[in-house]
Amino acid sequence: MTESTSMHAKSTSQQAEDETFVDELYEKCNALASNLWWSWTPEVERLFRDLDPARWRELDHNPIALLGEFTPVRLANRANEMVLHSRINQAYRRLREYMRNHQTWGSTHAGVLGAKPVAYFSAEFGIHESLPIYSGGLGVLSGDHIKSASNLGVPLVAIGLFYAQGDFRQKLDCAGFQNEAYDDTKVEQLPIQPATDRDGKPVLLNIETAKGAIKIKVWEVQVGRVPLYLLDSNVDGNNPEDQQLTSRLYGGDERTRIRQELVLGIGGVKALAAIGISPGVYHLNEGHSAFAPLEVIRFRMESDGLTFEDAVREVSMQTAFTTHTPVPAGHDRFTAELVEEHLGPLRKELGLTPAGLLELGRVDTSNPAELFCMTVLGLKLSRTANAVSQLHGSVSRRMWSSLWPARLEEDVPIGHITNGVHSETWLANQMRTLYNKHF
Repeated sequence: MTESTSMHAKSTSQQAEDETFVDELYEKCNALASNLWWSWTPEVERLFRDLDPARWRELDHNPIALLGEFTPVRLANRANEMVLHSRINQAYRRLREYMRNHQTWGSTHAGVLGAKPVAYFSAEFGIHESLPIYSGGLGVLSGDHIKSASNLGVPLVAIGLFYAQGDFRQKLDCAGFQNEAYDDTKVEQLPIQPATDRDGKPVLLNIETAKGAIKIKVWEVQVGRVPLYLLDSNVDGNNPEDQQLTSRLYGGDERTRIRQELVLGIGGVKALAAIGISPGVYHLNEGHSAFAPLEVIRFRMESDGLTFEDAVREVSMQTAFTTHTPVPAGHDRFTAELVEEHLGPLRKELGLTPAGLLELGRVDTSNPAELFCMTVLGLKLSRTANAVSQLHGSVSRRMWSSLWPARLEEDVPIGHITNGVHSETWLANQMRTLYNKHF
Protein backbone atom coordinates (compact mmCIF):
# COMPACT_ATOMS: atom_id res chain seq x y z
CA MET A 1 0.00 0.00 0.00
CA THR A 2 1.41 3.39 -1.00
CA GLU A 3 1.72 6.24 1.51
CA SER A 4 -1.07 8.23 -0.23
CA THR A 5 -3.35 5.18 -0.21
CA SER A 6 -2.66 4.63 3.49
CA MET A 7 -3.37 8.26 4.28
CA HIS A 8 -6.60 8.12 2.27
CA ALA A 9 -7.70 4.97 4.14
CA LYS A 10 -6.97 6.66 7.50
CA SER A 11 -8.84 9.75 6.37
CA THR A 12 -11.86 7.70 5.30
CA SER A 13 -11.76 5.75 8.55
CA GLN A 14 -11.50 8.95 10.60
CA GLN A 15 -14.39 10.50 8.69
CA ALA A 16 -16.56 7.45 9.39
CA GLU A 17 -15.65 7.64 13.09
CA ASP A 18 -16.46 11.33 13.16
CA GLU A 19 -19.83 10.75 11.50
CA THR A 20 -20.62 7.95 13.96
CA PHE A 21 -19.67 10.18 16.88
CA VAL A 22 -21.87 13.02 15.56
CA ASP A 23 -24.84 10.70 15.02
CA GLU A 24 -24.47 9.10 18.48
CA LEU A 25 -24.32 12.52 20.13
CA TYR A 26 -27.51 13.56 18.36
CA GLU A 27 -29.24 10.29 19.29
CA LYS A 28 -28.30 10.72 22.96
CA CYS A 29 -29.76 14.23 23.02
CA ASN A 30 -32.97 12.98 21.40
CA ALA A 31 -33.21 10.15 23.93
CA LEU A 32 -32.90 12.69 26.76
CA ALA A 33 -35.55 14.93 25.18
CA SER A 34 -37.94 12.02 24.61
CA ASN A 35 -38.31 11.11 28.28
CA LEU A 36 -39.83 13.79 30.49
CA TRP A 37 -37.43 12.72 33.24
CA TRP A 38 -35.38 15.69 32.07
CA SER A 39 -38.11 18.08 33.28
CA TRP A 40 -37.25 17.41 36.94
CA THR A 41 -33.50 16.95 36.43
CA PRO A 42 -31.96 20.46 36.48
CA GLU A 43 -28.59 19.53 34.99
CA VAL A 44 -30.29 18.09 31.91
CA GLU A 45 -32.58 21.10 31.59
CA ARG A 46 -29.52 23.39 31.78
CA LEU A 47 -27.89 21.27 29.11
CA PHE A 48 -30.70 22.00 26.65
CA ARG A 49 -30.80 25.65 27.64
CA ASP A 50 -27.06 26.04 27.00
CA LEU A 51 -27.47 24.79 23.43
CA ASP A 52 -29.32 28.02 22.57
CA PRO A 53 -30.64 30.08 25.53
CA ALA A 54 -32.67 32.48 23.38
CA ARG A 55 -34.45 29.80 21.38
CA TRP A 56 -34.96 27.73 24.54
CA ARG A 57 -37.08 30.55 25.97
CA GLU A 58 -38.87 31.26 22.69
CA LEU A 59 -39.79 27.58 22.25
CA ASP A 60 -41.35 27.38 25.74
CA HIS A 61 -38.50 25.21 27.04
CA ASN A 62 -39.30 22.42 24.61
CA PRO A 63 -36.21 20.26 23.90
CA ILE A 64 -37.85 18.34 21.03
CA ALA A 65 -38.61 21.61 19.23
CA LEU A 66 -35.12 22.90 20.02
CA LEU A 67 -33.34 19.83 18.67
CA GLY A 68 -35.51 20.04 15.56
CA GLU A 69 -33.60 23.20 14.66
CA PHE A 70 -30.22 21.45 14.84
CA THR A 71 -28.62 19.11 12.34
CA PRO A 72 -26.37 16.46 13.89
CA VAL A 73 -23.31 18.35 12.65
CA ARG A 74 -24.50 21.70 13.99
CA LEU A 75 -25.30 20.09 17.33
CA ALA A 76 -21.82 18.56 17.52
CA ASN A 77 -20.23 21.91 16.67
CA ARG A 78 -22.30 23.66 19.33
CA ALA A 79 -21.36 20.98 21.85
CA ASN A 80 -17.69 21.60 21.01
CA GLU A 81 -18.09 25.36 21.48
CA MET A 82 -19.80 24.99 24.86
CA VAL A 83 -17.77 21.95 25.99
CA LEU A 84 -20.98 19.93 26.42
CA HIS A 85 -19.82 16.46 25.34
CA SER A 86 -19.08 15.13 28.81
CA ARG A 87 -22.29 16.63 30.18
CA ILE A 88 -24.35 14.99 27.43
CA ASN A 89 -22.69 11.61 28.02
CA GLN A 90 -23.14 11.87 31.78
CA ALA A 91 -26.82 12.85 31.44
CA TYR A 92 -27.47 9.99 29.04
CA ARG A 93 -25.72 7.54 31.36
CA ARG A 94 -27.81 8.79 34.30
CA LEU A 95 -31.04 8.32 32.35
CA ARG A 96 -30.11 4.75 31.42
CA GLU A 97 -29.15 3.94 35.01
CA TYR A 98 -32.41 5.47 36.25
CA MET A 99 -34.50 3.41 33.83
CA ARG A 100 -32.61 0.18 34.54
CA ASN A 101 -32.51 0.50 38.33
CA HIS A 102 -34.85 -2.06 39.86
CA GLN A 103 -33.70 -1.52 43.47
CA THR A 104 -36.44 0.98 44.24
CA TRP A 105 -38.92 1.63 47.02
CA GLY A 106 -41.61 0.13 44.81
CA SER A 107 -39.68 -3.11 44.23
CA THR A 108 -39.55 -3.63 48.02
CA HIS A 109 -42.98 -2.37 49.07
CA ALA A 110 -45.16 -2.72 45.96
CA GLY A 111 -43.79 -5.82 44.31
CA VAL A 112 -47.26 -7.35 44.11
CA LEU A 113 -48.06 -4.74 41.45
CA GLY A 114 -45.17 -5.80 39.22
CA ALA A 115 -47.26 -7.94 36.86
CA LYS A 116 -50.49 -6.00 37.41
CA PRO A 117 -49.72 -2.30 37.79
CA VAL A 118 -51.88 0.56 39.02
CA ALA A 119 -53.85 2.21 36.20
CA TYR A 120 -54.15 5.90 37.07
CA PHE A 121 -56.90 7.76 35.18
CA SER A 122 -57.06 11.55 35.03
CA ALA A 123 -58.55 14.10 32.62
CA GLU A 124 -55.36 16.19 32.73
CA PHE A 125 -51.66 15.80 33.50
CA GLY A 126 -49.50 18.81 34.32
CA ILE A 127 -46.00 17.47 33.71
CA HIS A 128 -44.30 20.37 31.91
CA GLU A 129 -45.38 23.44 29.99
CA SER A 130 -44.07 21.96 26.73
CA LEU A 131 -46.83 19.29 26.93
CA PRO A 132 -50.01 21.42 27.21
CA ILE A 133 -52.54 18.84 28.37
CA TYR A 134 -53.50 20.41 31.70
CA SER A 135 -55.41 23.38 33.06
CA GLY A 136 -54.79 23.76 36.78
CA GLY A 137 -54.50 22.07 40.15
CA LEU A 138 -55.98 18.71 39.20
CA GLY A 139 -53.48 18.36 36.36
CA VAL A 140 -50.53 19.47 38.46
CA LEU A 141 -51.47 16.92 41.12
CA SER A 142 -51.73 14.17 38.48
CA GLY A 143 -48.40 15.13 36.97
CA ASP A 144 -46.67 15.16 40.35
CA HIS A 145 -48.35 11.84 41.19
CA ILE A 146 -46.86 9.99 38.24
CA LYS A 147 -43.44 11.66 38.65
CA SER A 148 -43.37 10.48 42.25
CA ALA A 149 -44.47 7.00 41.20
CA SER A 150 -41.59 7.00 38.72
CA ASN A 151 -39.01 7.98 41.32
CA LEU A 152 -40.35 5.48 43.85
CA GLY A 153 -40.50 2.73 41.26
CA VAL A 154 -44.20 2.07 41.87
CA PRO A 155 -45.56 -0.03 38.97
CA LEU A 156 -48.03 2.42 37.46
CA VAL A 157 -49.39 3.39 34.05
CA ALA A 158 -51.32 6.61 33.44
CA ILE A 159 -54.26 7.28 31.12
CA GLY A 160 -55.45 10.68 29.91
CA LEU A 161 -56.63 12.56 26.84
CA PHE A 162 -54.55 14.23 24.13
CA TYR A 163 -55.65 17.83 23.68
CA ALA A 164 -54.52 18.99 20.24
CA GLN A 165 -55.43 22.57 21.18
CA GLY A 166 -54.22 22.42 24.74
CA ASP A 167 -53.09 26.03 24.93
CA PHE A 168 -54.75 29.28 23.99
CA ARG A 169 -53.35 32.76 23.81
CA GLN A 170 -55.22 35.54 25.55
CA LYS A 171 -55.81 39.06 24.24
CA LEU A 172 -57.89 41.92 25.53
CA ASP A 173 -60.06 43.79 23.05
CA CYS A 174 -60.81 47.52 23.09
CA ALA A 175 -63.72 46.95 25.48
CA GLY A 176 -61.48 45.11 27.93
CA PHE A 177 -62.90 41.66 27.26
CA GLN A 178 -60.67 38.61 27.08
CA ASN A 179 -60.49 36.75 23.77
CA GLU A 180 -58.86 33.36 23.30
CA ALA A 181 -57.07 32.13 20.21
CA TYR A 182 -56.38 28.40 20.16
CA ASP A 183 -53.26 27.01 18.50
CA ASP A 184 -52.92 23.48 17.18
CA THR A 185 -50.21 21.56 19.02
CA LYS A 186 -47.48 20.31 16.70
CA VAL A 187 -47.25 16.59 17.38
CA GLU A 188 -43.79 16.40 15.83
CA GLN A 189 -42.56 18.79 18.52
CA LEU A 190 -43.79 16.64 21.41
CA PRO A 191 -42.12 13.63 23.10
CA ILE A 192 -44.89 11.28 22.00
CA GLN A 193 -45.20 8.27 19.74
CA PRO A 194 -48.07 5.98 18.74
CA ALA A 195 -48.83 3.32 21.35
CA THR A 196 -48.66 -0.19 19.92
CA ASP A 197 -50.54 -3.41 20.60
CA ARG A 198 -49.13 -6.88 21.24
CA ASP A 199 -48.32 -7.23 17.53
CA GLY A 200 -46.48 -3.92 17.35
CA LYS A 201 -49.28 -2.20 15.45
CA PRO A 202 -50.64 1.26 16.39
CA VAL A 203 -53.59 0.97 18.79
CA LEU A 204 -56.93 1.94 17.23
CA LEU A 205 -60.17 1.57 19.17
CA ASN A 206 -63.91 1.81 18.61
CA ILE A 207 -66.17 3.07 21.40
CA GLU A 208 -69.78 2.22 20.62
CA THR A 209 -72.61 4.66 21.29
CA ALA A 210 -76.28 4.49 20.34
CA LYS A 211 -75.57 6.83 17.42
CA GLY A 212 -72.41 5.21 16.09
CA ALA A 213 -68.84 4.45 17.06
CA ILE A 214 -66.16 6.94 18.10
CA LYS A 215 -62.75 5.95 16.74
CA ILE A 216 -59.73 6.54 18.97
CA LYS A 217 -55.97 6.38 18.51
CA VAL A 218 -53.53 6.24 21.42
CA TRP A 219 -50.28 8.09 22.02
CA GLU A 220 -47.56 7.14 24.49
CA VAL A 221 -45.43 9.55 26.53
CA GLN A 222 -42.60 8.34 28.76
CA VAL A 223 -42.52 10.13 32.13
CA GLY A 224 -39.46 8.64 33.78
CA ARG A 225 -40.38 5.01 34.40
CA VAL A 226 -44.12 5.64 33.94
CA PRO A 227 -45.80 5.33 30.53
CA LEU A 228 -48.60 7.86 29.99
CA TYR A 229 -51.20 6.89 27.38
CA LEU A 230 -53.17 9.71 25.78
CA LEU A 231 -56.37 9.03 23.83
CA ASP A 232 -57.04 11.08 20.70
CA SER A 233 -60.25 11.23 18.66
CA ASN A 234 -58.72 13.09 15.70
CA VAL A 235 -58.98 10.00 13.52
CA ASP A 236 -60.04 9.49 9.91
CA GLY A 237 -63.50 7.99 9.85
CA ASN A 238 -64.84 10.08 12.71
CA ASN A 239 -67.31 12.80 11.84
CA PRO A 240 -65.98 16.38 12.19
CA GLU A 241 -67.60 16.78 15.63
CA ASP A 242 -65.87 13.70 16.99
CA GLN A 243 -62.56 14.55 15.36
CA GLN A 244 -62.56 17.70 17.50
CA LEU A 245 -63.88 15.90 20.58
CA THR A 246 -60.57 15.71 22.45
CA SER A 247 -59.14 18.94 21.04
CA ARG A 248 -59.78 21.13 24.09
CA LEU A 249 -59.69 20.45 27.79
CA TYR A 250 -63.07 21.03 29.48
CA GLY A 251 -64.48 22.58 26.33
CA GLY A 252 -67.95 22.40 24.85
CA ASP A 253 -71.35 21.56 26.29
CA GLU A 254 -72.61 18.63 28.37
CA ARG A 255 -72.76 16.37 25.32
CA THR A 256 -69.09 17.08 24.60
CA ARG A 257 -68.22 16.47 28.24
CA ILE A 258 -69.91 13.08 28.48
CA ARG A 259 -68.29 12.00 25.22
CA GLN A 260 -64.86 13.05 26.47
CA GLU A 261 -65.46 11.11 29.67
CA LEU A 262 -66.63 8.11 27.66
CA VAL A 263 -63.34 8.23 25.75
CA LEU A 264 -61.29 8.58 28.94
CA GLY A 265 -63.02 5.87 30.97
CA ILE A 266 -64.25 3.28 28.46
CA GLY A 267 -61.55 4.04 25.92
CA GLY A 268 -58.82 4.01 28.56
CA VAL A 269 -59.71 0.50 29.72
CA LYS A 270 -59.94 -0.73 26.12
CA ALA A 271 -56.55 0.86 25.32
CA LEU A 272 -54.82 -0.91 28.21
CA ALA A 273 -56.29 -4.23 27.11
CA ALA A 274 -55.11 -3.67 23.53
CA ILE A 275 -51.60 -2.77 24.70
CA GLY A 276 -51.50 -5.91 26.82
CA ILE A 277 -51.68 -4.36 30.30
CA SER A 278 -53.86 -6.01 32.94
CA PRO A 279 -54.07 -3.61 35.91
CA GLY A 280 -54.27 -4.79 39.50
CA VAL A 281 -55.71 -1.48 40.69
CA TYR A 282 -57.80 1.20 38.96
CA HIS A 283 -57.29 4.66 40.48
CA LEU A 284 -59.88 7.19 39.32
CA ASN A 285 -58.67 10.74 39.86
CA GLU A 286 -61.98 12.66 40.08
CA GLY A 287 -65.31 11.66 38.52
CA HIS A 288 -64.25 12.35 34.92
CA SER A 289 -63.03 8.75 34.55
CA ALA A 290 -65.80 7.00 36.52
CA PHE A 291 -67.06 5.13 33.44
CA ALA A 292 -63.89 3.00 33.54
CA PRO A 293 -65.14 0.42 36.10
CA LEU A 294 -68.23 -0.22 33.96
CA GLU A 295 -66.03 -1.38 31.08
CA VAL A 296 -63.96 -3.53 33.45
CA ILE A 297 -67.19 -5.06 34.79
CA ARG A 298 -68.35 -5.79 31.23
CA PHE A 299 -65.01 -7.46 30.46
CA ARG A 300 -65.13 -9.61 33.61
CA MET A 301 -68.68 -10.71 32.79
CA GLU A 302 -67.62 -11.65 29.27
CA SER A 303 -64.27 -13.30 30.08
CA ASP A 304 -65.03 -14.94 33.45
CA GLY A 305 -68.76 -15.58 33.14
CA LEU A 306 -69.55 -13.49 36.24
CA THR A 307 -72.97 -12.06 36.95
CA PHE A 308 -73.25 -8.29 37.02
CA GLU A 309 -73.48 -8.28 40.82
CA ASP A 310 -70.41 -10.51 41.26
CA ALA A 311 -68.43 -8.50 38.72
CA VAL A 312 -69.33 -5.26 40.50
CA ARG A 313 -68.15 -6.72 43.79
CA GLU A 314 -64.81 -7.90 42.40
CA VAL A 315 -64.06 -4.81 40.30
CA SER A 316 -64.96 -2.49 43.18
CA MET A 317 -62.33 -4.27 45.29
CA GLN A 318 -59.74 -3.18 42.71
CA THR A 319 -60.89 0.43 42.40
CA ALA A 320 -59.88 3.56 44.33
CA PHE A 321 -61.56 6.93 43.86
CA THR A 322 -60.24 10.41 44.64
CA THR A 323 -62.69 13.30 44.84
CA HIS A 324 -61.44 16.88 44.60
CA THR A 325 -64.35 19.26 44.20
CA PRO A 326 -65.81 20.67 47.48
CA VAL A 327 -68.96 22.20 45.95
CA PRO A 328 -71.95 20.37 44.42
CA ALA A 329 -71.87 22.42 41.21
CA GLY A 330 -68.39 21.09 40.38
CA HIS A 331 -69.50 17.48 39.92
CA ASP A 332 -70.48 16.36 36.42
CA ARG A 333 -74.16 15.46 36.04
CA PHE A 334 -75.95 14.25 32.90
CA THR A 335 -79.53 13.71 31.79
CA ALA A 336 -80.98 10.26 31.32
CA GLU A 337 -81.13 10.88 27.55
CA LEU A 338 -77.40 11.65 27.33
CA VAL A 339 -76.54 8.61 29.44
CA GLU A 340 -78.65 6.29 27.29
CA GLU A 341 -77.25 7.72 24.04
CA HIS A 342 -73.67 7.12 25.12
CA LEU A 343 -73.90 4.10 27.40
CA GLY A 344 -76.86 2.29 25.81
CA PRO A 345 -74.76 -0.37 24.02
CA LEU A 346 -72.65 -0.99 27.13
CA ARG A 347 -75.77 -1.08 29.33
CA LYS A 348 -77.23 -3.88 27.21
CA GLU A 349 -74.02 -5.91 27.52
CA LEU A 350 -74.18 -5.44 31.29
CA GLY A 351 -77.74 -6.77 31.29
CA LEU A 352 -79.14 -3.62 32.89
CA THR A 353 -82.34 -1.73 32.23
CA PRO A 354 -82.05 2.01 31.56
CA ALA A 355 -83.36 2.62 35.08
CA GLY A 356 -80.87 0.14 36.53
CA LEU A 357 -77.93 1.96 34.96
CA LEU A 358 -79.18 5.37 36.08
CA GLU A 359 -79.46 4.14 39.67
CA LEU A 360 -75.68 3.71 39.74
CA GLY A 361 -75.28 7.47 39.33
CA ARG A 362 -78.09 8.63 41.61
CA VAL A 363 -78.13 9.30 45.34
CA ASP A 364 -81.90 8.78 45.55
CA THR A 365 -82.45 5.74 43.34
CA SER A 366 -86.21 6.16 43.56
CA ASN A 367 -86.14 9.68 42.09
CA PRO A 368 -86.42 9.54 38.27
CA ALA A 369 -85.81 13.28 38.00
CA GLU A 370 -82.35 13.14 39.60
CA LEU A 371 -79.47 13.62 37.16
CA PHE A 372 -76.78 10.98 36.70
CA CYS A 373 -73.70 12.05 38.72
CA MET A 374 -70.21 10.85 37.86
CA THR A 375 -68.98 11.26 41.44
CA VAL A 376 -71.81 9.09 42.74
CA LEU A 377 -70.90 6.46 40.15
CA GLY A 378 -67.26 6.61 41.23
CA LEU A 379 -68.14 6.30 44.91
CA LYS A 380 -70.50 3.36 44.34
CA LEU A 381 -68.00 1.40 42.23
CA SER A 382 -64.95 1.88 44.47
CA ARG A 383 -63.64 -0.02 47.46
CA THR A 384 -61.98 3.07 48.88
CA ALA A 385 -62.51 6.80 48.41
CA ASN A 386 -60.50 9.76 49.58
CA ALA A 387 -60.65 13.52 49.70
CA VAL A 388 -57.48 15.59 49.32
CA SER A 389 -57.08 17.20 52.75
CA GLN A 390 -58.41 16.71 56.27
CA LEU A 391 -60.83 19.62 55.92
CA HIS A 392 -61.92 18.46 52.48
CA GLY A 393 -62.55 15.02 53.93
CA SER A 394 -65.02 16.53 56.41
CA VAL A 395 -66.70 18.54 53.65
CA SER A 396 -66.95 15.48 51.39
CA ARG A 397 -68.39 13.25 54.09
CA ARG A 398 -71.04 15.88 54.78
CA MET A 399 -71.72 16.41 51.05
CA TRP A 400 -72.21 12.69 50.27
CA SER A 401 -73.59 11.43 53.59
CA SER A 402 -77.00 10.78 51.98
CA LEU A 403 -75.38 7.91 50.04
CA TRP A 404 -75.00 6.13 53.39
CA PRO A 405 -78.17 7.18 55.29
CA ALA A 406 -77.70 4.54 58.00
CA ARG A 407 -74.29 5.91 59.02
CA LEU A 408 -73.25 8.85 61.12
CA GLU A 409 -71.54 11.59 59.10
CA GLU A 410 -68.14 10.85 60.64
CA ASP A 411 -68.54 7.18 59.61
CA VAL A 412 -69.14 7.92 55.92
CA PRO A 413 -66.41 5.91 54.09
CA ILE A 414 -64.54 8.82 52.51
CA GLY A 415 -61.12 9.29 54.01
CA HIS A 416 -58.49 11.86 53.16
CA ILE A 417 -54.95 11.87 51.82
CA THR A 418 -53.47 15.35 51.84
CA ASN A 419 -52.18 16.47 48.46
CA GLY A 420 -48.42 16.43 48.20
CA VAL A 421 -46.02 17.68 45.57
CA HIS A 422 -43.15 16.17 43.64
CA SER A 423 -40.43 18.10 45.42
CA GLU A 424 -37.83 17.76 42.65
CA THR A 425 -40.16 19.64 40.27
CA TRP A 426 -40.86 22.54 42.61
CA LEU A 427 -37.55 23.07 44.40
CA ALA A 428 -35.43 25.99 43.19
CA ASN A 429 -31.90 24.85 42.32
CA GLN A 430 -30.42 26.91 45.16
CA MET A 431 -32.74 25.28 47.70
CA ARG A 432 -32.00 21.84 46.24
CA THR A 433 -28.28 22.45 46.73
CA LEU A 434 -28.86 23.60 50.30
CA TYR A 435 -31.03 20.58 51.17
CA ASN A 436 -28.60 18.14 49.58
CA LYS A 437 -25.79 19.65 51.62
CA HIS A 438 -27.57 19.42 54.98
CA PHE A 439 -29.97 16.50 54.50
